[in-house]
Amino acid sequence: MFNIKKLTILTLSSALLIGPVLTVQADEYDTKIQQQTEKISNLEGEQQAAQNTLIALETQISQIEAEIAETSAKKVKEEERLNEINLEIADLKVAIEKRNKQLEEQARNVQVNQTGNNILEAVLTADSLNEALGRAMAVTTIVNANNEIIETQKEDQEQLEKLSEEAQQRLATIEAQAKVLAEKEENLTATRLDQQVAINELQGMIATEKKQKEKFEKQKQEAIKRREAELKAIAEEKARAAAAQAAYEKEEAARAKAAAEAQVVVQEETSNNNTVTNSSDNAVVSDTPQQPATPTPPPASSGWGMPVSNVSVSSRFSWRTDPFGSGASELHNGIDMVGSSGTPIFASKAGTVVQASYDPSAGNHVIIDHGDGYYTYYMHLSSFAVSAGQSVGQGTTVGGMGTTGSSTGVHLHFAIATGIWSGFIDPGPLLGI
Repeated sequence: MFNIKKLTILTLSSALLIGPVLTVQADEYDTKIQQQTEKISNLEGEQQAAQNTLIALETQISQIEAEIAETSAKKVKEEERLNEINLEIADLKVAIEKRNKQLEEQARNVQVNQTGNNILEAVLTADSLNEALGRAMAVTTIVNANNEIIETQKEDQEQLEKLSEEAQQRLATIEAQAKVLAEKEENLTATRLDQQVAINELQGMIATEKKQKEKFEKQKQEAIKRREAELKAIAEEKARAAAAQAAYEKEEAARAKAAAEAQVVVQEETSNNNTVTNSSDNAVVSDTPQQPATPTPPPASSGWGMPVSNVSVSSRFSWRTDPFGSGASELHNGIDMVGSSGTPIFASKAGTVVQASYDPSAGNHVIIDHGDGYYTYYMHLSSFAVSAGQSVGQGTTVGGMGTTGSSTGVHLHFAIATGIWSGFIDPGPLLGI
């Protein structure tokens, strides 16, 4: 009887102890999962705020670019006006030169012919008063004309100075406006790059927290499975204990009826107690929960190398406003990395050069087929170090950084695609930037 009671008590104790322990473990995972969910939610909120800030910056940059385009248009008009002024100045110089020659000629005539005495003689030798008056009026007209020429000469010289000053002022105004806009765009671009770095960092943090949450969720499911298995085992032990108790009670009743069979009952009881004891020992062993195996993270491998030694990103793979002032939205199908002219450019992976030529937009460019469905593009090069058909290894120099083609400054436009001039994808995740 002792062994059966021992089994019953042990089984009930296991049910009371293991059940709450497993429930607590599941609750702990629920708490951890909830904490991870809150972390992810907070990070996603920060990411959205950063994204909104980035959108606002993009809007400001678009406005500045529109102002730059407008200022460029004004500059063209002012340059056209400046050209007109220069033509007027040239015409005035010609007119002034002609008048100077005319005045010099008249002065020379007066000096050579002694015009003053001739005029007096012409008046005195006139046959009549009317003729004398006419000769005098003619002389006056000539003098007045000379005076008008001198006055016009003076006015034209003043106008020349005024137009020249006006042209200088217009030019200075345009240069000042262009400088202010360029500084604004530079500052906003730097801020945008910082914002994009912050967003990338948040994305990395969100990915890490999501992986941690997935880990907790997996551990929770494993704990639930263990709890269900343990509870099933406990239920089986309870059923076996109840059956043993019923058998014992039946044997006690039979003993009261037949004392003659007492020895047989004792033997059966001894046999049953041994069986119960073994079952109790097995139950104790089964109470120990199994710990889940620690998941092994997958190996990290990229296979893509940086095309430059020092990475300084000025523009990423994204939709943006045309930097040449058209105002249209276009897909920037690669990553721009700035540096100095001639900076060595390296092959990101091993492959075969399929193009090494010039294009009005891409400038000097190299395209490499890597044989795995991917092509890499290296644009705006200053020079070539490889040729079409050449096999290159990862890190082979393909050329020097430049600003050929449609380019606003020295930089490398690096792109990855699944075809020749088609199927462009974002190189950032592959490069890890």
